[in-house]
Amino acid sequence: MKLDLRFTARPLEALWCDTVVALVFQSPSRFGRGVSGLDLKTSGVLTRLRQQGFLTGENGETLLIAAQNMIRADKILLKGLGLHSDYGVECLSKRTIELGNTLLRMAINDIAMQIPVAEDSTPAHSAYIESACTQLVDCFLMKHEKNDNFILKIVVTSDEPWGHDFESTIRHLKEYFMSKLDYTIIIDRTDFVNPNVA
Repeated sequence: MKLDLRFTARPLEALWCDTVVALVFQSPSRFGRGVSGLDLKTSGVLTRLRQQGFLTGENGETLLIAAQNMIRADKILLKGLGLHSDYGVECLSKRTIELGNTLLRMAINDIAMQIPVAEDSTPAHSAYIESACTQLVDCFLMKHEKNDNFILKIVVTSDEPWGHDFESTIRHLKEYFMSKLDYTIIIDRTDFVNPNVA
């Protein structure tokens, strides 16, 4: 198995991949910033699903919808994170394992996702990134470790600049993957776009 892991500032709706993974909270009032852009680009599909009760954001909820050429990905996989107040690295880890198993069952190995961070979060954003990336890769390794032709492609996006500890995050990920599989980690250094500038 080989891993192609990329970090970018581009929004979910602008990424070329098979499936965009949108992690959503249970709060009916709002989506996170990254998911809001996805909702806008799909003409409010996610909002309508929430209003109709098909999307609740409850812990572990999973819903797959066709993107219908509204974004660059073919599919949108929605994964519920539960209440925002209950969210943390442990919650993300559990949901990521579930997500990995779902992706394996659906034979999806080309995804893009944004990893939410709790407000006033301790630990830092890096702990969320490391947890999600390592858990997701480990799910695929369990099935494809000896398959040299299998490539897992993951693009991780953020609408916030990667923090000062991002280089150490990359170093930790490299150390973790080094003995497990062949991998590439690419950082798209494109300037972060100011959403307030048209």
